[in-house]
Amino acid sequence: MHQAFPLSKLAGAAAAVAALAALLPGGALAQPAAAATAYPAHPVEIILPYSAGGGVDAMARAFAREAARDTAQQWVVVNREGAGGVVGFTALARAKPDGKVIMFSPASPLTNSPFVNANLPFKSSDIEPVCQVFENVFAIAVREESPIRSLTELLARAQANPGSVSYGHAGPASVPHLSMAAVERATKVKFNPIAYRGDGAMLTDVMGGTLDFSVPAISSIGGKKLRVLAVLADKRQPSMPDAPSIAELGYPVISPGLNGLYVPAGTAKATVSQLEGICRKVTASPAFIESAKGLLQVPRFLPAAQFKARIASTYKIHAGLVPDLKLEKN
Repeated sequence: MHQAFPLSKLAGAAAAVAALAALLPGGALAQPAAAATAYPAHPVEIILPYSAGGGVDAMARAFAREAARDTAQQWVVVNREGAGGVVGFTALARAKPDGKVIMFSPASPLTNSPFVNANLPFKSSDIEPVCQVFENVFAIAVREESPIRSLTELLARAQANPGSVSYGHAGPASVPHLSMAAVERATKVKFNPIAYRGDGAMLTDVMGGTLDFSVPAISSIGGKKLRVLAVLADKRQPSMPDAPSIAELGYPVISPGLNGLYVPAGTAKATVSQLEGICRKVTASPAFIESAKGLLQVPRFLPAAQFKARIASTYKIHAGLVPDLKLEKN
């Protein structure tokens, strides 16, 4: 037989509860912290600030596939190319900071574009870097039928024909553009640079003979009929061990493309943290690693703090380099 709970004890318990509540902030009992809403709870648009068909585009789509599998949400890559990535970064800066629109891109519009664009339509403070996904290394490449078989031969041709040897790059002050400008300065040659919105159309032109050479990302080279004269890095790349690095040939090295995810400034910290976690998971996944390998790339994850620090360091290096190259501001 159950005994009735005495009213006096019930009243005492109520008083104790009230006394405890009075000791807590706001005079209320502490409640369990509400679980953060899982991100994303909606489809995600990934701005890709370069044209379809290039290496960064392919890496972004590989990332989107794995992120979709991991989160059971749609991740859609949307190309917003133009002005060396500035068009896409501007679109991100103007997007609502709700996690529905993010970006997959090299950091070039933050580290390079300010030196050649006098009136950028966005500020670096408008953009929040989330994580690094991979380093995009570039290469100097000619079509297979080209009579140019080495960087030495390419430079000799440029010396004999100042300003007439043409090459394609990804836009003013892009990594390949700065890299070749640094080579020009070191060797006292003059090329004819032609800007493209991405690697796709540029590679079509170099393979068709419209360009003498090109400076694509190594992730864009797979399956193409190209001969790599040098990789723009401080050491040889695992995917093309026979190609010398520009450093071993005695020429200056520019920082590779620092590719990662970004969100508009003002995005909730919880969202940024969860997106960073997704980035960490995807870059470590066997499927993404295999996709990257097929694109001649190796994922290299960096969390937000380290990614931001590397972007800042690269900007400082370029600040010392670009004025000497005398690149005109638009």
